[in-house]
Amino acid sequence: MIKKLALSCSFAACLSLAQTYDLPIVFVDTKGRCLDSKVTEKIPATMKVLDGKTNNVADSAKGTLYDIGIKVRGQSSALFPKPGYGVEVRDEKGEGKDVSLFGLPPSDDWVFHGPYVDKSLVRNALAHWLFRQAGHYSPRSKHFDLYINGVYRGVYVLLEKIKRDKYRVNVSKLKETDISGEEVTGGYIWAFDKTGTNTGGAGNGPIEKEGFSTSDGLNVILHYPKKENIKSEQEAYLKKYLNDLEGLFKNGKNGQGYEKYVDMTSALDYVLHEEVTNNADSYWCSFFLHKPKDKTDSNGVKTEGKVTLGPAWDFNLAMSNGSQPENGGGQGQGGWNQGGGMWGGGFGGGMGGMGGFSSSGNGWQIENSMKSGQGMMGSSLKAPNWLLGMWKDSHYQSELKKRWAELRSGVWHTKTMDKYLDSMKTYLKSAADRNFKRWPNLGKSSGQGDNDPEPMKFCNQGGGGGGMWNMNMPMGGYNATTWDGEFEHLRKKMKERMAWMDQQLGFTEPAQAIVTEPIIHEPDWQKEEEEKQKQKETIRISKLGRLSPTNYFEVNGNMLEIQTDIGGTFALIDLNGAVLYKTQIKTGVTTVEIPSKARNKHWIATLNGKMMNR
Repeated sequence: MIKKLALSCSFAACLSLAQTYDLPIVFVDTKGRCLDSKVTEKIPATMKVLDGKTNNVADSAKGTLYDIGIKVRGQSSALFPKPGYGVEVRDEKGEGKDVSLFGLPPSDDWVFHGPYVDKSLVRNALAHWLFRQAGHYSPRSKHFDLYINGVYRGVYVLLEKIKRDKYRVNVSKLKETDISGEEVTGGYIWAFDKTGTNTGGAGNGPIEKEGFSTSDGLNVILHYPKKENIKSEQEAYLKKYLNDLEGLFKNGKNGQGYEKYVDMTSALDYVLHEEVTNNADSYWCSFFLHKPKDKTDSNGVKTEGKVTLGPAWDFNLAMSNGSQPENGGGQGQGGWNQGGGMWGGGFGGGMGGMGGFSSSGNGWQIENSMKSGQGMMGSSLKAPNWLLGMWKDSHYQSELKKRWAELRSGVWHTKTMDKYLDSMKTYLKSAADRNFKRWPNLGKSSGQGDNDPEPMKFCNQGGGGGGMWNMNMPMGGYNATTWDGEFEHLRKKMKERMAWMDQQLGFTEPAQAIVTEPIIHEPDWQKEEEEKQKQKETIRISKLGRLSPTNYFEVNGNMLEIQTDIGGTFALIDLNGAVLYKTQIKTGVTTVEIPSKARNKHWIATLNGKMMNR
């Protein structure tokens, strides 16, 4: 096998056979079948995984063997010479099989993201880390080296696919019989996106094949349940819920009551996350949402499952990685991408400052989404009117400013981000050298139609082809001649973006981070799986949608109600780091009075030194 591999690789790749890699290595064998964007269904293949402290290509036979189904994934990115892949791990019957890859919680569905126009190699990883830092579930990631049919394909990023799963988006399972009452209320996962997302050929086909249109004409692409599995009563419930929300902002209405329908914490954090990452696809594409089920406890107290924004997804063209070259490329006031990224304003056309936020340069992505995407995609691709209506609401703006201050004082502090980026830069240095020997696109514009120095085996051509996305347009941004230059440009532009948002939202970053980590439920899946197999007890799995479903607080007047399953030191800390209040609390519910010196002040609630969400 090794001899055959060596004979099939290029000179540069053959040299790598003698090298020891510092990342895991994945070897995919398609058994002689073509794997390009024209293949719309997953083809059967095998995958071997080497995941030691160090790994050598010559040891590929020692890798853990899996049967898989694999196909090119993505929309515009499917036509890059280095595309991403959707992978399903399968059992002997060809059905999905949950496995852990690189120490991540087990599942059958995975994404192999191929950073090509993102020459920092870390935009998606950084974006998901930031959203988790805000306390929400966002796909976990691991970098690795990929070989397909004996040919080195470069550095890839393993991402968890967004799906209903106890370790991912942990909404309730919907049974076929859940068609009325409280049972029909959740859970649901969908995206506002282009048609063709689930059926192939982005922008093609009727919405009825994948979901439905709302009263405002938005495409609801159903991810759970899928269109072919959802019952008519369930689809009707979700459609009415979204239409009722949209109705709050129609016919002269001002949206009063939107908090009954929308989870406010997610609505603040998701918008701030899309804005700080300067995502070109913000609000109109790859916009995932979910809705938990309504629940009534034993005391008759009802908790309503609301529209929850997230998880975050798709950041290839974010963080000043627009289509224009530098000093054009995603530039603008404080580093804002002024025209909607790759489309250069085709979908945006900002409308100036709204609701009191200064917006010189039309810098807010959400304002660039206020005009629908007419022409190429049709009016279905636009930001939801209800989200734009919330944006203009004075209460929402006030809460947005407060939340920005909390995040920037700690878990989104520039020094906190620096530590993460420093660690990734050290980790990926050798891997980046390998990747850019394989893909020599540093210092030049990159995108669809680029040549592959070593085209995919068993195919007639190296890339994909056909469809509306085959435009051969450049999509890369800065175009530094070194990986270090691309990486540091990303860091620089993120800091400029944060500083610009500080100015817009009236905030001054403290010299040091107040708190660097959130309390977030990272499941000990290995222990849970072991206990499950031994059948010693029923495994309690916490929800992953919030910062921590079992560790949070609520404010009722001058009283704080704190819910925790870990206990410890609870403290209120102001944005300069001064401790306003501290006490020891036990597990369960604790009610305390907010001390007078903390009232009418902006503070962060912490438990054992980590940030809590309300």
